[in-house]
This record gives sequence, structure tokens and C-alpha cells, in this order.
Amino acid sequence: MMSIPIFALLFCTIDKTWAFSSLQSSSPRATSTTQYMFFADTPATSEDKEIQSNVQVQIMSGSDESMIKAASFMVESFWLGSPQQLLIDANDDVSESSKASLISIQKDDLMEKYGDRLGSRKLDALVLAATEDGGDTSDIMGLTTLEVRLLENQKDILSAEQSEFKLTQAVASLGPKQRREYKDASVFDIANQLLSPDITAILSLSNLCVSNKHRRKGVAAALCKEAERVAKQELGFDEMYLRVEVENDAAKSLYERKLGYESVFEAPATVLRVDGKRGGFVELETDIAVLKKKI
Repeated sequence: MMSIPIFALLFCTIDKTWAFSSLQSSSPRATSTTQYMFFADTPATSEDKEIQSNVQVQIMSGSDESMIKAASFMVESFWLGSPQQLLIDANDDVSESSKASLISIQKDDLMEKYGDRLGSRKLDALVLAATEDGGDTSDIMGLTTLEVRLLENQKDILSAEQSEFKLTQAVASLGPKQRREYKDASVFDIANQLLSPDITAILSLSNLCVSNKHRRKGVAAALCKEAERVAKQELGFDEMYLRVEVENDAAKSLYERKLGYESVFEAPATVLRVDGKRGGFVELETDIAVLKKKI
């Protein structure tokens, strides 16, 4: 049986304050914009072995070169390695020009969210890459991304732009003296004190994917373990949330039965598929389920 790629979106709630420093869309259409969170929810953990000692996870730099490597890896390992994500006939091949277009779109998105920029980000964001022990990110075995977001209860995760806008507007609406008081406030403090009770500061784990040749070697487990360590020990989160498409019964069952997640709510959302002929991404409407577990 064919090994299915991993590519999941998870979220973590925050349980202590920390300073904040740095996608989503909507109607079926091909797109080349960069305002998207690339994700899907295909499980692979059931086939993943224990973490091997030769797998190490490190943070990728935000350089242009690193983001190109990450984008190329994601297109090859997930979008084009996952038939259910392709909107083309099974007998059709994706041309090199279409592949290059997909990589360019993905790279722009990664660069916008995780790449180097002048000045600090209002919402922290980083890329974790799994490589063989002693290696570097030139040979990626798997990767995932982490970024701070806002979760609107019973609706969905807010995009990075929406999250930043709400936080900025909340502070801007205050008087001069109060604005100064919140100048160096944490995301959690702003969300908890200035936003409505149904909005929570979270850390999202997304874009989890493993290359074909490195599946069933514990790579996904290593990425998830390190992501949970960073979330809990360095960022102070104590719950992790997972987003899956409702119709993906296999994924939902796996996360609930094998990984200890519990359902929180379901809501309509926009997901992406690959237009292999045009070299772009197409938006589809579906229902997603948000699950959570303690970490």
C-alpha cells in the first residue's frame, strides 16, 4: 500500500505570558497570491516508527536560499506526492513549468511568514527541519512550521494578517497613556485583556511533511516531539490543537484513538488543492474539525 504523506495543521494554547515579535482565503479559483496557509490533514503517524537516533531537528534560517529549499521540499513531498491534493487526471503529468510556478508561490508564502525581514515580526514564526544527525538543511528529511496566531472559538484559526490586525487595533484603540503601557506587552496579555473572551492566543504547528524516501523512519515523530518541546518549554503552551478535514475519517480516528486528541468543534473552512496544469492552487470549501490534547 502506498505511503501517505503527512501534512497537518496544529494549534497550541498559551498558559503563560511571553513577548510577541511576528494565511487563509475564500470561492474555488486558481491563485498565485501569497496569503495562504498551505495545509492538509493526511495522517501518517500510524506508519511512523520510533524516533531514530540519527534524526535531528533544527530551526532553518530565514534566508532566501533556505526558503527556496523548504518550498521545493514541500511541493515535491506533499503537493505533488499526494494524489488527493491534485486536481488533474491521474494519467496526466505535472510539467516542469507548472512545478516551478508552484515552488515560486510556496516560496513567496514561506518568505512572507518565516523569512528574514527588516525589523521584528509582531507574531513569532519559524521553520523546523529534520535532517540526518550531523547534516545540514541542504538534505531535508521532513519539516514543519510554527507561528503565533489567534484562535476564535467555535469558528477557526485566524490568519496571520487577521491576528496581527486584531492585536494592533486593540492597542491602537487605547488612549496614549494606555498604549505606552502595552508597548512591550505579550500577545497573551493583549488577547486576554483587550480582546473578546472567545479569542485566544495560540501557537500553530503546520506544514508537517516528510519526504517519500524518509517515511517510516520516525521523522514525523521527531518533528512533533521537538515542536511540542518548543511549545511547552520555550513558549509556555500547555495544549496542542489539531485541524483536520471532517471527511477525512482516517485522520480524525487516528488522532483521537492513537494520539489522544479530543474534538473541540467543527466549522466551515477553505482548503487548498493543486491545479497541476496551471501551476497554481485552487480554493475549496469544506468542514474542518479542531481537536486538542494536553502536552
